[in-house]
Amino acid sequence: MTSQERQAETIKVLVLCVLSLWAFMSAEPIGLSQAASGTDEPPTFVTWPEKGLGLSIDLAGFKKDIDQVKPDGRRYLTALHHKTGLTVSVSLEKVPTQATAPGCIEQLQLIQKDSSVTHGQDIALNTTAAIPTLEYTLHKFRGVRLDQKHVHACLAQDNVYADIHLSKAHYTAADAPRFQSILKTIRLQPEPSTIIQATQPTPPKIIPIQPPAPPTSRELLEIGNVLYRQNKFAQAIPPYSKAFDLETAEPQLDRALWRVLIDHLGLSYRMTGRLKEAKALFEQGLQADPAYPIFHYNLACTFAEMNELDHTIQSLKTAFRHRKNLNPGDKGMPDPRQNVSFQRFMKNETFRNLVNDLTAAKS
Repeated sequence: MTSQERQAETIKVLVLCVLSLWAFMSAEPIGLSQAASGTDEPPTFVTWPEKGLGLSIDLAGFKKDIDQVKPDGRRYLTALHHKTGLTVSVSLEKVPTQATAPGCIEQLQLIQKDSSVTHGQDIALNTTAAIPTLEYTLHKFRGVRLDQKHVHACLAQDNVYADIHLSKAHYTAADAPRFQSILKTIRLQPEPSTIIQATQPTPPKIIPIQPPAPPTSRELLEIGNVLYRQNKFAQAIPPYSKAFDLETAEPQLDRALWRVLIDHLGLSYRMTGRLKEAKALFEQGLQADPAYPIFHYNLACTFAEMNELDHTIQSLKTAFRHRKNLNPGDKGMPDPRQNVSFQRFMKNETFRNLVNDLTAAKS
């Protein structure tokens, strides 16, 4: 349970330049989809193929994005509640010795020391509750307002540790019951089918297996978004890129989602140092949507990281000239003075005067 790889994977800060605004739901201590529709969806059970001890958790209304056993034997699942933007990830690990509550607390303490957590605010480690938790809030990231809540929880039973991570951007106090309703449902237990067979055996049924349909561009976008929110930019590129190829061949996404796809794929290229590909993608996006200011702004960021001052200035001017063409619900143009990409040029008087003029006029 002290694996550095597990710590790094659990810790990575989610969400950069969040473009989607998520609707709020009534805060009732029940499953999220039950709150929305009144349905009684059974809990999700996360286990290994050999049907050993697993985790029961209420993911009603969530859609699973990743559900696999990793090469090192750990069981891993992520799921997203699209209406609220709440993300849940579960990691199960078998250890050769007895898993204990002190072991859980030790793991949370290791997470607490990570720089991703120490840069957050409202950090609280609770070791007295039935399930120990670590929570914190990342209010801003690189000048972008996130208000992103993170809660890490840990369970131990027999030789199994379960790590649960909840996160949501644009968090408010109204979201607290949603987090608690998820945490209250988690249990480590034998697989439900094993219990049922012991009390009420049923004859096996032969169910024909249908080949899975290939993922749509919308589904690939959602998979990429889960990885993107975890700052797993390199892993997010393949599903985003495949979604882009599908959209190029046969468009299915509406304009707002297509813009998100271009923006997130381009930023993923930038964050992994693939600046030429980011530049080409944003330019391709502008060919189809020349008046969208965020594409121009992101192109300016890319030029800045390529140390091309003149192109940076030109793209930044164009971005603010089209600032009235943002997506509905956007909170206005980003402040270039707070963007790390432009810091290299802030000592240049011409550039500094430009961004001061642009930000003064954007309102």
